[in-house]
Parts: sequence; C-alpha cells; structure tokens
Amino acid sequence: MDINGTVVDCKRNGTDEVIFRFLILDAPSPSSLPTYVKLLQRHSVHHLVRACGPTYNVELVEKNGIQVHGWTFDDGAPPTQTILNNWLNLLSKEVGKTPPETIAVHCVAGLGRAPILVALALVEYGNIAPLDAVGYVRERRKGAINQVQLNWLMRYKPRNHQSNDGSLVCSNCAVM
Repeated sequence: MDINGTVVDCKRNGTDEVIFRFLILDAPSPSSLPTYVKLLQRHSVHHLVRACGPTYNVELVEKNGIQVHGWTFDDGAPPTQTILNNWLNLLSKEVGKTPPETIAVHCVAGLGRAPILVALALVEYGNIAPLDAVGYVRERRKGAINQVQLNWLMRYKPRNHQSNDGSLVCSNCAVM
C-alpha cells in the first residue's frame, strides 16, 4: 500500500543547512494506518499535525512515540489565528535540533491545508518570499495550495524568525 508523502526541506536562507524537514501527506485510512506509521518512523517523525477532521485512531499513532496535533481548519482556507499560533509555537520549540526535526503534516488530500502550513514555515524560517515558497512546495507536491491560500500568504506579515544575515531570530531568547 503506497502512502502519498512529499518531503520538503526548509533551509537557512542562502545556505544548504536544513532547519526543518517536513513530510506532507494525505490522511490515512484505518486500513493504511500501520503503513503510515512505519513511514513516519522511517522519517523519524515525532510530531504529526492533522489539519483536517479525524479519520483514524490517534492512540495507535501516539503509542509509537509520535505526538498528534489536531489543528483542524476549513478545507481550502488559510489557517486560523489559533492554528497559526500553534504551528509557529511548535516550530519555535523544534528549531535548532540536530539532526533537524522532521514534522509530518497532513490534511485529507495533502494539497491545501498541509502544504500552506509548510509554505508558511518556509516564509518564517527560510526567509523565502511567499510566491517562491509556494512555488517550492508546488515543485514537490503538484497541485498544492489554492488561490485563496496563496493570496493569504502573499498578505501575511512574517514574525521574523530569521534576520537578514540568515541567522535565526528568537524573540524570547537571552544571551547569558
């Protein structure tokens, strides 16, 4: 049974250093869940973001050491402010890990909600222009991100997790 998964790397601007690795997926069915979990384990995933309604038993995923975040938002729409905050909080906790964390994200077909979250991460942490981020995701996941989501990302104001020199910016960090 094949699982439709796409790996997208978020690199530090101007370098080959991978900050995050994302695995964009469609939703598993109860029958495909064991294969799905094996794929997540092969990619060393510890966080699975579910951007759609539940279609499987979360406990079966979590008993394999993978935390499931149920952050549902409307199909074809951009993330809500709450989802946006949750997503960016997760990224801020996982950034800087060596090797970089692979975060899996899925929605029903893996073409809208999951890819827009990944494109947002590329804008925030990869310091990539929104249109370039969407193009980068679409090169790897054909048909990803609709016009409504693209327009939202084009208007989005990054929280500046990276400075102009490509180093990460942490608004709640202190030098001791």
